[in-house]
Amino acid sequence: MNRLTAFCVLLGLGATGCYHGNVRPSYDRPFPLGAVTDVFWETQQTNAEATDFILYDHEFKGNTAQLAPLARRHLEEIAVRLEHVPFAVVIEQSQHNARPELDQTRRRTVIEHLARMGVTEIEGRVIVAPAFVEGLTSQESEMAYYQTLNRGLGGGGGAGRRFGGTGGFYR
Repeated sequence: MNRLTAFCVLLGLGATGCYHGNVRPSYDRPFPLGAVTDVFWETQQTNAEATDFILYDHEFKGNTAQLAPLARRHLEEIAVRLEHVPFAVVIEQSQHNARPELDQTRRRTVIEHLARMGVTEIEGRVIVAPAFVEGLTSQESEMAYYQTLNRGLGGGGGAGRRFGGTGGFYR
């Protein structure tokens, strides 16, 4: 009877198989809602915050290192947030790096203003670089803006689709 019992036990174990505690479906389960896109949106948000620390060419008076009035306010906002973020303060490089001396003078001006506001260890965090956004520089966009205004104010119709031009009104 011992042989018969042992055979039945072995037959029973073979028929039931081994239990693997963590059984998973044969297909990949979908990610939880937002798990894939959240990383993308967080990257976009971080990049947008970094652009808050760029001082563009139009924030200086003409081709000088003097800050425009609204740039002073922008610099104050930067000074308040600077110790809580890892971003550098970027001075927009002159178009095609045509005026490196002016860029460095602007950098020194910004460092002096931030030091007066009580920001410490600022020397390494203020850099001159092209603006992060691709496309038009601030100088090019300013020219495009005024060219658009001049065309719209009696300087020719252009090929617009609305409000005149060759497309007609609300066509």
